[in-house]
Amino acid sequence: MKNKNAYLIANLIIIFMALAVFFGIQTNEYAYFKELAFKQAQNDAEMAAVDINAQITNFSLSQRVAGEMMANDLFLKEWCMEETNDVDSAHHQVLYRYLKNYKEKYDYDVVFFVSDKTWNYYYDGGLNRTVSPASDYDVWYFNFLNLNNDYDIQVDRDEVNDYNVTIFVNCLVKDLEGKTLGVVGSGREIKGFQDFIDDLTGRLGVDICVVNSGNALSSFFDSNGAFMNVADAVKKMGVIKDDIVGEVPEEGKRFTIGSNCYCVKKNDEMKWNIVVKKDTTETIRGFLKKSAQRIAFMIIILIIYVIISFTFLIKLQRMTAISLNTDDVTGLQNNKIFKEDFERYSKSWFKKSKASFFVLDIDNFKSFNDTYGHLYGNTVLRMVADELKNGIGTEGRVARWGGDEFAGVIFRDSGEALKIMNGIQESIMARETKQTVSFSCGIADIQPHDTIKNCFDNADTAVYKAKENGKAQCAVYKKE
Repeated sequence: MKNKNAYLIANLIIIFMALAVFFGIQTNEYAYFKELAFKQAQNDAEMAAVDINAQITNFSLSQRVAGEMMANDLFLKEWCMEETNDVDSAHHQVLYRYLKNYKEKYDYDVVFFVSDKTWNYYYDGGLNRTVSPASDYDVWYFNFLNLNNDYDIQVDRDEVNDYNVTIFVNCLVKDLEGKTLGVVGSGREIKGFQDFIDDLTGRLGVDICVVNSGNALSSFFDSNGAFMNVADAVKKMGVIKDDIVGEVPEEGKRFTIGSNCYCVKKNDEMKWNIVVKKDTTETIRGFLKKSAQRIAFMIIILIIYVIISFTFLIKLQRMTAISLNTDDVTGLQNNKIFKEDFERYSKSWFKKSKASFFVLDIDNFKSFNDTYGHLYGNTVLRMVADELKNGIGTEGRVARWGGDEFAGVIFRDSGEALKIMNGIQESIMARETKQTVSFSCGIADIQPHDTIKNCFDNADTAVYKAKENGKAQCAVYKKE
């Protein structure tokens, strides 16, 4: 019992230590992987923000350069001095050609000039219309003048080209004395820039939005692709308004909310905030899935270990029990282990198949010990035991009950058991010994509900009958 308990405790300690080490490694690995996932997400978000910032600058740079060239062009300043109300005059045709040349040279969608004198909106195709402070479409112009900046970059709808969402670069035109003459600029449809953002979104697995955070407001208050108003950006990115349009350091702003990593970058040229979000949920979920597979594998290994371990324990206990309950002289089971086997067979075999119980005594065994000594007596016991084992084989079980007495079970009825025992008797009596060895045996059929005591008593009764009839024979118990 002590060995069994020690074995169980040792196994429990091994299992506990294995689980503790495994889950310790898993916990540390998860913490490390989570930290690594957040760092990677932050890097991806920052890289996307930097790329977009550079792309925005590059996208608008040529427009700004061309706009500044036109704003400082003496031709445009002189044209403003001679502007008339006749929009179809030769003087106006020169302006239209001038704007068209810039459009074709730089492949813009529109090149325009708004005169501060007449508020006429000219483009390469002629007069678009006259702007007005009362028109929602014209707020960009008056808001830009109020900024008092040399240039401004906006996202607005292009009235000339089916109201497509377009990036406009507006430049202030002044005379030599600094008086405002109007606003000149160009527009490029936003689609090309949006394609770049879509590609970046797909490659890095990020969410991106661009929000106006300082330029003049236009009539475009909707959201289009990555270009969003503040309300839509807040909703999409899962942040608060201050995170979107608040102060942004020169190096950018990085922060984390839940499983999301953010980077906010300000484009100084356009005065837009670029907000990039990278969600780590899928990355961490992928790790947890692999971790769950490892845990399942570990559990399977432990189950296999437990099964093997306890199977070994059971066999070890059985071997130990057999060793402790095996007769030293004959190598047969003693009556203790035999009784345990009998109980097992009574539940599985005796209720569905025929079986017999036998008891035998070696005839005149005391004379062997008295005449030839106990060592020779032990030799006789071993010889009888060997003959019983060989004669019964797998057809039953045999044990040394004590002294010169043996008992056993044969998986046959009493009639067939009698033949087997008579055969063993003949084999023993035929052996060359100092004096003839024989036994008296009693055989009794085992009934389904018989106890080992019942069986032993019945067989022992038959033994006395065999002895009364002259020994060296077997008798079958008959119920009177």
